[in-house]
Amino acid sequence: MLSVIWTRFETMIAIAMPIGLVLSVSGAPQGPVASNVLRNAPVTIAVSFSEEIKPILDAKCTQCHGGEDENGVVVKEMELDLTTYETLMAGSEYGSVVEPGDADGSVLWQMLEFGDMPQDGDPLPEDELELFKTWIAEGAENN
Repeated sequence: MLSVIWTRFETMIAIAMPIGLVLSVSGAPQGPVASNVLRNAPVTIAVSFSEEIKPILDAKCTQCHGGEDENGVVVKEMELDLTTYETLMAGSEYGSVVEPGDADGSVLWQMLEFGDMPQDGDPLPEDELELFKTWIAEGAENN
């Protein structure tokens, strides 16, 4: 009877050791760490310019930057037009306002973060600020 148990044990070792060796060499997470790595992995969801950023710009920014006034005249303070992705990325009379991948280096983010813009309105709420920061940090894509 003892020899039967030992044989099963030896068989389990013979099967399990090569699998463990392959996993350790491949760098695959093992044990409790594996489940925590998957559970705690950050989920990145790209912020959409057309669905999330553009509606905020339209509602709070284009009246001074690219929209029409009551007489139908296009207003572009500092030659900044925020009505399209292309005109936003073209920047203002002073140059670029968005540095893709660098929110802190982007004039647009700085103006929004410190509440300097919108000039004729309340500062953006935290959730909208976070959208802008994330969008710029992700590369300010036209998506």
